[in-house]
Parts: sequence; structure tokens; C-alpha cells
Amino acid sequence: MREVAPAEARTGRDRKEKDFEGPLVAIPKRHFALVALLAMTLAGIWIGARAVDPHANAADVYAPAPAAAVAAPVAVPPTPAKPHRVPLRAAVRPGDNLSAIFARHGLRERDLHLLVESGPLGKRLETIQPGHEFEFERDEQGRLVHMKYRVGRLDTVVFERLGDEFQGASVVREPERHTGHAHGVIEQSLFLACQRIGLGDKFAQRLARIFQWDIDFILDTRAGDEFRVLYEDLHLDGERIGLGDILAAEFVNQGEVYTAVRYESESGLINYYTPDGENLHKTFLRAPVDFTRISSNFNRRRLHPLWKSTMPHLGIDYAAPTGTPVRASGAGKVVTKSRTGANGNYIVLQHGERYQTKYLHLSRFARGLRVGQAVRQGQTIGYVGATGWATGAHLHYEFLVDGVHRNPRTVELPPAEHIGKAEQRNFELKTSLLLAELERSKEAQSVALQAAP
Repeated sequence: MREVAPAEARTGRDRKEKDFEGPLVAIPKRHFALVALLAMTLAGIWIGARAVDPHANAADVYAPAPAAAVAAPVAVPPTPAKPHRVPLRAAVRPGDNLSAIFARHGLRERDLHLLVESGPLGKRLETIQPGHEFEFERDEQGRLVHMKYRVGRLDTVVFERLGDEFQGASVVREPERHTGHAHGVIEQSLFLACQRIGLGDKFAQRLARIFQWDIDFILDTRAGDEFRVLYEDLHLDGERIGLGDILAAEFVNQGEVYTAVRYESESGLINYYTPDGENLHKTFLRAPVDFTRISSNFNRRRLHPLWKSTMPHLGIDYAAPTGTPVRASGAGKVVTKSRTGANGNYIVLQHGERYQTKYLHLSRFARGLRVGQAVRQGQTIGYVGATGWATGAHLHYEFLVDGVHRNPRTVELPPAEHIGKAEQRNFELKTSLLLAELERSKEAQSVALQAAP
């Protein structure tokens, strides 16, 4: 084999390298300079960008810095302090009015005037009652800025000052209503019987008003009479606060049973009815005054106590303290309001075409009463007195039918109105539940009595 000389070997290697680099050799040298410059520029940009934050996203790297990042911090102004208010609490005392309360606590008369003139709610401040409460707040200048008038636990009127006037708002809380039932037996009176079972005098008055057209609770009740009632028991914040409406009641008077159930019509009218739908609210009251006793009955041959001669007494004398309110026994119109030597101050009411009632010996008339005025049943028209031929404070009451005097205690009164066909179905649905519950309470009481030793 022939040896290759070193020069020849080198020449062959050079040839191979020249063959491999052949294409690059053809590129002009100035192009190499441009490519190198471009590469160095891109590399510098890439290295600078990565130096900002090695963990940043590309969008974060190339996004311009927000202005807040370079701006000076902005100072936040402090929250203004609330105006200082001075609280004050006051209870209404007997004989108080709002003017006296304001004077007692150093409140301004002008603020009192602004309150009373603030609208219908301001007018309520003219009739405050003992036991009601006020809460006041004054500003640093002594001006009244806020007031709460608490009529009771359920009713509050709030007044807030707006500039130079007050704006009022009524806040009424609704109590929880539970159903309660009770049974009582009369030994002396309805009032004492209600007190004995924890219902109180006001409840007794309400119960008496339901049956007042059928039962005279002064003269007709007897020992052994009994009653049972279904009523609303009112609770607020978990505490019992009083008694609500009587829902149904039964009264046994001298062996005769009277039953009443409360019903609110579709038009919102509330009355008490018999289970058959007869309205217990009759056209006339049996007695137009809360009396203590009858001092003289209807008698056509009575011996007059002053003149000692036989003179007909064509009415009933109801003895009562001077000033006791006298009520219209039925809806009607005032036809006479006058005074004579015998009758004293007296009023005559006309009820439709057939009926007329008279009220004698009044101490005074109700304020604003005038001839021709329409009055409703139960409206106060005057007050008991002893004017005219009277030997003591009492109301002389007369009842006339077609111009003829009748005994007010025994005269047959016009029939009560029926619930009506339009309401009958709804009446039966609503009242049947109440009457059934009243009956269950009676049965439970009977079982308890039988089980007692």
C-alpha cells in the first residue's frame, strides 16, 4: 500500500472541510456582521426581561407599571364623630301634660310647639295618660333632636328632628296570640268571679258588654250562675302581657244558657252572634248607664217622694254617682236638649218612626251635643246629676213606643239582625271551630270534676 505524504494528507482533510463549508464560504462577510449584531440585540432584550422577575408571567413583564405603584400614598380623612346627644327619660304623672313635663326637665317650649304641630301623630301628645313614658335626646345646644312616646309595650310614636321641624312615625309591635279558656261561678257578682280566676275587672266589663242586651248584670245575676270563655292570651318576648279578644263565651243565667261567638265579616265589621247567626248587638241597650242600683222602678201609681201624692213614674231611676256617663241606648237623633224645673237638664232622642227615649236630671250635657245631631248607640250624651225634681244623683230613663210609655226593663225590643245569606257559609266555617273548642273545654272540665276525689 502506498503511503500518503503528510502534505497530501493535509491537503485531503482541507478538501473535505472546504467541501463541508462550501455554502458558507459563498456568503459575504458583511452579512455575518449583521446577523451577529441582531442576535446580540435579541439576547440582551431577553436577559433584561428575565431579570425583572424570574417568576413573573410574560404579560406582567411587558405591561407598563400602574400609576399607583409610583404615586405617593393618599391620606384617608378621619370619620367625623357623631354629634353628642344627651338622653333623658320621663314618666307621665297624674295630672301631667306635655307642657309640664317639658318645663320639669328644662326642655324648650319651641320644641314642644314643633312637636304638637308636626301632624296627626303630634296631636296624640295632647292626650297623654299616667303610666305612659317619654324618652328624649338633646344635642349640645340643648335642642330636642329625638323623642319616643311609649303608649304601651306595643305602641310607640317616634319623632326625629329634621332641620326646624319634627317628623313622626308610629311603631306598633304585634304580640303572639295564644288561646286560653276559663270557667267561673258567680257567688256575689261577675266582677268578683272574674277576679277570683285571674281575669280582672276589665275582662268582666267586656264580658258583660257582650251579653248586655240579654242580661242585666246588676239585677239579673244570681249565686250559682256560671260562665266559660275562650279568649286570646297575648305574649311578647316570651312574657304574658295581657288578654286579647273574647273569641267565644257561654253564660248560664238562672238556668238559661246564652252563647256568643266573635265573627269578623268580609267587610271587616266585628260583632258577637249566637251560634245560629243572630246578632247579639240589639237595637237598644237595656240600661244606658252603669248604675249601682235602681232607686225607683216603673210604676203608674207611685207615691212621689217630694209631693207625697200619687203620681205615675213612667220610667226607671238608675242611681249612680254624679258625673257618671249616660249613653244613648240606641242610634238616633237629638230632638230635645233643654232644661225645666221638673226635669232639670234633659235630652230626648228619636229612633226611627216608632221609638223615643228620654234622659232626665243630668248634671251636664256632653260637649258639642246639639239638637238635630245624629248619635250612635253607646255614645255619651250627658252625665248623671240631681237637677230638677231629684232627691239624689240618678238618671231617670223613659222608653216610648208609638208615643206610649213602656217599662224599659221589660219592653220587647226590636229583633236583632241575622248574619245574612251572603255571610252564612263563611260564618259557619269560622265560628264552628271556636264553638267546638269552647265545648271541648267544657267537657275537659267535666272530666276533671269527675276524676277529683
